[in-house]
Amino acid sequence: MRSVSLDRLGLPALSYGPFRVFFASSLLANSGIFLFMAAYGWFIQTETGSAAMVGLGSAVMGLPWLLLMLHAGLLTDRLGARRLIASSFLGGGLVMALVAFVALLPTPSVPVVLACAFLMGTLMTIGAPGSISIVGDLVPPAAVSSAVGLNFLLINGARITGGLAAGWLLADGREPGWTILIGAVLFAVPGMFIWRLRTPPPTPGMRVPGGAALIRPIAEAGRHAIRNPTLGAILLLSAGPGLIGLPYNFLLPVAADELGIGAEGLGLLLVAVGIGGLIAGLAGEHIQRRLGHGRSILLGLSGAAGGLIIFGLGPPLPVSILAIGLTGGGFVVYASASLTLIQALAPVSLRGRLTSVFSLLYWGLMPVGGLLGGITAQAFSARTTMLGAGVALIALGLLASLRRPQVLTLAVSRDGLRIGGDLSGTGIAEAPVGGLVAGRPRPISEKAGDDR
Repeated sequence: MRSVSLDRLGLPALSYGPFRVFFASSLLANSGIFLFMAAYGWFIQTETGSAAMVGLGSAVMGLPWLLLMLHAGLLTDRLGARRLIASSFLGGGLVMALVAFVALLPTPSVPVVLACAFLMGTLMTIGAPGSISIVGDLVPPAAVSSAVGLNFLLINGARITGGLAAGWLLADGREPGWTILIGAVLFAVPGMFIWRLRTPPPTPGMRVPGGAALIRPIAEAGRHAIRNPTLGAILLLSAGPGLIGLPYNFLLPVAADELGIGAEGLGLLLVAVGIGGLIAGLAGEHIQRRLGHGRSILLGLSGAAGGLIIFGLGPPLPVSILAIGLTGGGFVVYASASLTLIQALAPVSLRGRLTSVFSLLYWGLMPVGGLLGGITAQAFSARTTMLGAGVALIALGLLASLRRPQVLTLAVSRDGLRIGGDLSGTGIAEAPVGGLVAGRPRPISEKAGDDR
């Protein structure tokens, strides 16, 4: 009965015990990281009084995503998602605790904190591909779409709870080190629960090589995407939102200043983004079932772009808040649908690497986009920059639809089948990828079972 009710709510993944453990653990860990991020930026601002140093701190922490994300996907395929996620949480919690210790010293060292932030970014990068690819180990194929959507739901729920908690903990001049220490505990403890989960072993015979041998498996994932152009189009499209769209997060403080709403208004904008993402996470499974996952990619991209355009046009503040919430929700629908299709189309042996390609293009390009967006905002304004980004995303979505219309036909049904229209010319029919052989759909679970 509970399983039927959850299915009607679009949350069938929660009917599986291992995923519930992962979901609760990840919710706590993500709340911890949002606590850390708020207190980390506040510490640097307090110690240096420099906005440029705050930006440098974000760039230092984000650099490992650009440098190591592809190799993190390779390690995920070879060592297993569960091990890397648990190690990321446990190791990251220890590094956070070290940052808290340094921040609480009578004369704290900002360079030491920045070095720890780089290590923290490295540990988060190692666990990032597995946090998505593990859902295929915890739920059957029919529930993968729900599990991916719930992943984004928990991130936005954690954004709200972590942000509100950080605002309270940092109020009245409290030391940021104590907030960082609480974040460390929330981030580390869930690692023990994830370590105890039972998941299938990594692909037999896969070893972790050294040196140049690390490059060949990554190239293998790239060649697979090229041989399957519909999958490749989904991956390539993610570079646009990553470089043009998501950097709006870095521009919100500047936009709040332009609006004259101060730090309190900035907090309101951040909460609006979280609420938009939370609503999208709850509704995403219903949307993807009704429209199909390929069409949901375009819908999510259009919603995010529309929110940026409305915000950039300078409407009254309540409308601006709703618009930025629409942007947050649109990106959740876009990323959730994209990752669900990547999971369905990727062979198990390449799932982590192909997920890491998406992560690199979608999240890894954010620091570069933030730098470009900051330069543009300096020349014009933050809201004008966001308006231009929205227009560019609309154009990118239309171009992708015209160049690779097969993407719009793709869907993952409740019984674990990939269904769609005419897939000729996709390059998928030549090999058993994601449960499709010679244009004929078959259960993904059968394919996954063969690979494992």
